[in-house]
Amino acid sequence: ARLLVNWLQGATPIPSRRPADCKILAMDDDPIIGQLVATALARAQLRCTTLQDPAAALETLRENPIDLVLLDVEMPELDGPTLCAEIRKLPHHQNTPVVFVTAIGEFERRAESLASGGNDLLAKPFLPMELAVKALTHLLRRQV
Repeated sequence: ARLLVNWLQGATPIPSRRPADCKILAMDDDPIIGQLVATALARAQLRCTTLQDPAAALETLRENPIDLVLLDVEMPELDGPTLCAEIRKLPHHQNTPVVFVTAIGEFERRAESLASGGNDLLAKPFLPMELAVKALTHLLRRQV
């Protein structure tokens, strides 16, 4: 978050690519959560594609450059940590920030999410501003 504050105060140079130009993919099997994520990011002028099918998300990531991925942990068929491990196998997404957005409170499951290659966690229910700040921080950090 310090990076974001420095950028807003002018202490850090403006990135060559504006966060609003970045592409974000949100994967959650619950369409309501997907809509909440997209709305929260839109308020910060960030574009987001939402998907409910993990296989479709993986295909999208294979074919497109994405700047930030938001993943649910618990999903049918392919859970978030497994999907994240598959994302890390893609040459152009080995370093793409992955943030898990989860309602899971057990430590072991959260640790598994980060061990699969995730960069961060955000607990549901989340505040829209909290999600936007986390997204901006990861997008800006990637450009430094």
